[in-house]
Amino acid sequence: MIYRLVSLLLLLCSAIVIKGQGFDPMGLEDQPSYPLRAFLNKFSVSLSSGYGRTFYRHTLTNNNYVRTSEGSFIYPNGEGGTSPAYSNWFNRVEPATLTLPTDPDSLTLITSDSSSIAMRGGGYHIPINLSIHFNLYRIRVGGGISADFHTVNPPQPADFRSIYPAPPSFRTTQIRYYGLLGYSFYEYYDNAFAVDARVGVIRMGNGFDQGVTQASPFFNVGITMEKVFSEYFRVYLRPAYEFKNFNTVLPDGPTTVIDHGNSSVFLTLGVSLNYPDLPRSPIKADKTQMKHYVTDPRTGVRREVRGQPFWRKQDPKIGELYPELVKSKRKRQSSRKQIFKKKPK
Repeated sequence: MIYRLVSLLLLLCSAIVIKGQGFDPMGLEDQPSYPLRAFLNKFSVSLSSGYGRTFYRHTLTNNNYVRTSEGSFIYPNGEGGTSPAYSNWFNRVEPATLTLPTDPDSLTLITSDSSSIAMRGGGYHIPINLSIHFNLYRIRVGGGISADFHTVNPPQPADFRSIYPAPPSFRTTQIRYYGLLGYSFYEYYDNAFAVDARVGVIRMGNGFDQGVTQASPFFNVGITMEKVFSEYFRVYLRPAYEFKNFNTVLPDGPTTVIDHGNSSVFLTLGVSLNYPDLPRSPIKADKTQMKHYVTDPRTGVRREVRGQPFWRKQDPKIGELYPELVKSKRKRQSSRKQIFKKKPK
């Protein structure tokens, strides 16, 4: 009987001790400590940059293409001798008066009498992108803006080789505004994968005459591969393909509108941040590696805080990220390397 009473007392004492050693002895864990922080934590802010390629494609019908020492021009079919023509019809449409060569060859003149002329060009991008999205379970809803530093090589006839120089490249800064919708479809340890679509409008920049060019909305779809360092900090890689086109309007002539396809591929590297739902511990000597409760020495208020910087796991497993264990791990690795070294004879 006495043995049973002693066992019961020990059990009650252990329960009291365990509660006393917990992180929430005052029963505050059911109350949200920082409701505004908890709401802001649902938003992710991303900043990225990388590289992109654009493929310019269009066809010329009812127009001929000619390249001379004065530049590249198009002019309507059926014209000859001195003809009204256009230079920079790709991005500016500048009227010109062209005197055709008396005996042009295939390196100078291509006609579209029997078929359209396939035009090919390209360019590369250095984008800087800023976006924000709201996390609703696995769904992401948001938007963003990007500045795109774009270098363009104007189109010319496919497989065209001429003794005269090609149209010079030019630079333009394009601005994109878009909405975002995504879904996080797979997680594996500290890695996460999501697919998202971005739909918006694009300003072509000063390299394109806005009076004669008009860009369509763009549609960008990509896969985001994230390395999760903590619930507040991630690094990601995003390959994407973008569908878009724009029109150039000619003032007159048989063909008044030229439709240019300019789809792009992008590969960007970025970081994604969430506002921490808890502040850091106000006690500088606090080395706790988990979320826990402390009494603020300045205000005397007891609040839940985090013990880790935002880029580290806030509730790591036992021993994870502990500095002494990292040192021990390095020491063991160094010892293993010594085994394979040749011993001096």
